Amino acid sequence: MHADEDLMQRIAAGDADALRELYERHAPRVAAIARHLCRDPEMVKDVVQDVFLRVWRTRSYNAALGPVSHWMAVVTRHIAVDHLRKAKGHAPPLHLDVELHGALDARAESALVRADLARALRHLRPEEREVLVLAYAHHLTLREIAERLGLPLGTVKTRLHRGLRGLRRQLSDYPEVEP
Repeated sequence: MHADEDLMQRIAAGDADALRELYERHAPRVAAIARHLCRDPEMVKDVVQDVFLRVWRTRSYNAALGPVSHWMAVVTRHIAVDHLRKAKGHAPPLHLDVELHGALDARAESALVRADLARALRHLRPEEREVLVLAYAHHLTLREIAERLGLPLGTVKTRLHRGLRGLRRQLSDYPEVEP
């Protein structure tokens, strides 16, 4: 088994076997992300196909941006959102239960979402992140946060607002997140 980065280099050189190996390794996760966003089994299949077509055609992976699996998750979300936008105005898809071979279970999908949230939080300023964590993870009121941090209530409100706005920007690939 080859490392994902090696496979991406081989794909960049036109190696179809490397694409096949990457597909076998990542198609279940790509399908799980697409299924979470799209729900329509036919759209999920289209998204998976489009993701791997984009990998093959653009060969745009940059190792400096992080692991291949994270990059592919971002590509999948972008393509799924594109499919959802194109489908607007059409009849709503039927929500049929389709089991995809090797697809991730709900706990694994939840872990992906938590990882994305943690990554988004790391992009915030520390003081904004601190207020968000106290408010949403520790369930403190804004007044309690102000007292704990020794800050005026208005400052806490501003940091919470800016932190939420920053999270919204970081998580904009999720269709559930309003811009």
